[in-house]
Amino acid sequence: MSPGTVLLGALLVGIGGGAGSALRWWLRDLGMREAARRYRNGDVRVKPWLTFFVNVLASFLLGLIVARLGSSAAGAAELGYLVLAAGFCGGLSTLSTAALDVVELMRRAGFAIAVSYLLLSVGTSMAMLWLGVVIAS
Repeated sequence: MSPGTVLLGALLVGIGGGAGSALRWWLRDLGMREAARRYRNGDVRVKPWLTFFVNVLASFLLGLIVARLGSSAAGAAELGYLVLAAGFCGGLSTLSTAALDVVELMRRAGFAIAVSYLLLSVGTSMAMLWLGVVIAS
């Protein structure tokens, strides 16, 4: 790979990642504001599920993208993959926040709830990735 190609790839991943991260922030902010409006202590109850939602959404979109463009695409498809899969879906999903949610759930709600949330998050995300691949194929 030439230095120009690597630089272009990094730029495309950065652009897509920035857009995905901005969408994640906006969805979470919207959800937190709505929870605060509707429920007392809504942020505590809703926060992990907002992370769950964006991770599941990102997994589904990644399945669609990989099925359409392939994970080892070349040419224009590779550029699309970099922007959409590595960038946008990578920025939209968030393992670190999910991990923090599990730790907070363990502290507040106990081990069983935290592990259940973790398993549900991973299992649902995997299922949605598979569904995206099936739908797009």
